[in-house]
Amino acid sequence: MKQWCEKHLRLLFFNLYALSIPSRRATLKYLVIQDVETAHRIYSTASPMKKIICIAAFLFSSIAFANSTSSKAPVSSIILMPWDIKQDINLLSSIKNHGFSHVTFYLNWSDIEDQKNQYQFSHYHKYLDAIVGSGLSLILVLDMGGRSYLDENGKNIPDTSTAPAWIYKDHPDLVMKNFSGDYQWQLDFTDDFIQKKSTEFIEKTVHHFSNRYPGKILGFAVGLQEEHEIKYGQTGYQWRDYKESTQRDFSKKYGIPQPTINYNNNIQLGPQKIEPFLHTHKEYRENRLRDATCLYAKSIQKSGALAMGYFAETFTSHDAIYATGVVEKLTDCIDIAVIDFNFYDGYKLVPDTDVLPTLANYMGSLGYKQIMVGAYAEVWERQKKTHELIPVINSTIAQALSQVNVIGFEVGGLQRQATAGQSATIDKEKLSAISIQPARDNPTPARKKSKIGILGSTTNFYVWHVERSAGRNTHRDALFAAYKILSNQPELDVHIIGEKNLLQDDSIIHSLDAILVPHQAALPQSIKSKLTTYWKNGGALIQDMRLGEFDENGKPTTDWMNDVFGISRLKWKNKGGVFLINGEVFRIKPSRSLYTSYASITPREGYKLLATDILQPDSGIMVRGERTLAFGFMPQLIEDSTKDAWRKLFVREIMSVIPKKTAAVQTK
Repeated sequence: MKQWCEKHLRLLFFNLYALSIPSRRATLKYLVIQDVETAHRIYSTASPMKKIICIAAFLFSSIAFANSTSSKAPVSSIILMPWDIKQDINLLSSIKNHGFSHVTFYLNWSDIEDQKNQYQFSHYHKYLDAIVGSGLSLILVLDMGGRSYLDENGKNIPDTSTAPAWIYKDHPDLVMKNFSGDYQWQLDFTDDFIQKKSTEFIEKTVHHFSNRYPGKILGFAVGLQEEHEIKYGQTGYQWRDYKESTQRDFSKKYGIPQPTINYNNNIQLGPQKIEPFLHTHKEYRENRLRDATCLYAKSIQKSGALAMGYFAETFTSHDAIYATGVVEKLTDCIDIAVIDFNFYDGYKLVPDTDVLPTLANYMGSLGYKQIMVGAYAEVWERQKKTHELIPVINSTIAQALSQVNVIGFEVGGLQRQATAGQSATIDKEKLSAISIQPARDNPTPARKKSKIGILGSTTNFYVWHVERSAGRNTHRDALFAAYKILSNQPELDVHIIGEKNLLQDDSIIHSLDAILVPHQAALPQSIKSKLTTYWKNGGALIQDMRLGEFDENGKPTTDWMNDVFGISRLKWKNKGGVFLINGEVFRIKPSRSLYTSYASITPREGYKLLATDILQPDSGIMVRGERTLAFGFMPQLIEDSTKDAWRKLFVREIMSVIPKKTAAVQTK
């Protein structure tokens, strides 16, 4: 009862603020918490007074929603640093004039509690007063993650971080270590003392600034590591945390030391090393992140503020080292989730407009009700290519804002690099080029829509850590390409779903007509079982190839859910092939950008071979059963002159296996 009531009381305060500012009213549609089931479940256990208070909070939030304007006014924020404001007295007015509504600003723990138990906030007043005085609102990041410290002039101070120096001096054993045993700047957020002191910092800071700037703060973000995201940091690509107390805790729980992941896994080579406790390690690290984040979120919410969390790009080659799968475990703790992207994959610049909209869709499927997207240019700025990225940022944010749960965006990394170790102020020319034109609502006639889920498996990306087969992450590319192709079909309503949705039998699963599993080659048996149950209950299942060929620890299973998909035999082909499909000839050509060519499938009795190998008529690359479809290749990734034909076939065959609608017309 207490948690549900507090959630609505926070919303009550926010609604009062929002209704007082016309430009903010539209965001209420994203902030109303329609939690009727929870209310019904706990209502009978509450005291009469609590019932009255909580009903009032809930009804007010609902009334505010009903009375709010229908026009969209998304949150638009830009990251500013102290030196930005110091070096340009006109910067804030320029930001305001360019249409931004908020400024994201970092509050360093080391500045506020420079001396133990002595809290000083005045250091930040001049900057935040100036921001608020210019008509802008705030997003405040509570920086306690050990980021390198830059002073008010943007100069890097060696051997100093945003966590207090007295912690490193008096408690050197309370920081993380990498697997080589080297101390890191990131504090051990699971340690009792660190949690006690950091929650004190959070509570006092949130209380102080909430009182000083009432109604002007969207939320406070938890900064757990150097990039302020909810993840483990890394230096030299060495995993954390391997400090002695963490090692003892893991060994006590599971009877073995933590696995040392000092190698890469590329599917082109097969698993280079089977880790019997890899999935256990994944859950252990993610759960520690979850528990700490929820503790800190409650400390923020205690003062009636909204807790924000920044999440790194997921479904990448680096998910495992960062434990980004924690994103599936925090929907109950985080009020506003920010999914971010710096247009860099760790190897090269990536000017991709589809990443943020795709990940925003995934966040919505997980259950986050309020989502922001973050677009950051710092890597491009270092290479003096930001001007090339700006149109990409404009386009990707506009796409993301068309989604119902996306309440706004944040941009950052526009500070120029003056010299090594010295940051300069915002480049106003680039600032002026940021121009977001959200997609307009275009009412369309009601029509039937089939709803399809595309599974992105956190387990798969943990197993294939640092994946670079054929110079790319095929698992990621197959997932994103499938979403892009299918979401462009007007007759399909497409959602990226996660393992969490399946394991918890979320309502979204029951609403789906079909689930596609695109090259998620490593899956736990629990996920395969859930997929089987979904199919037995009347849903359609589709895979492009290799569904769960490996288990959650990287051990080969040789099973693509063969019983469900009607697969009798598989034979890998390294060269191209020629196939007959409905009397038409299709060719697969060898490609250097794909780590393999295709698998020739021999179907079981009762299953239909759709694409017959001309040289081996009993086998082919597409097999269909009752509400099942298995490809022996990845049609969405073919890039030669035949790609359009293959993609049309990809869509056509998926549409044909989805159960036909017989109920009333569905809309989004």
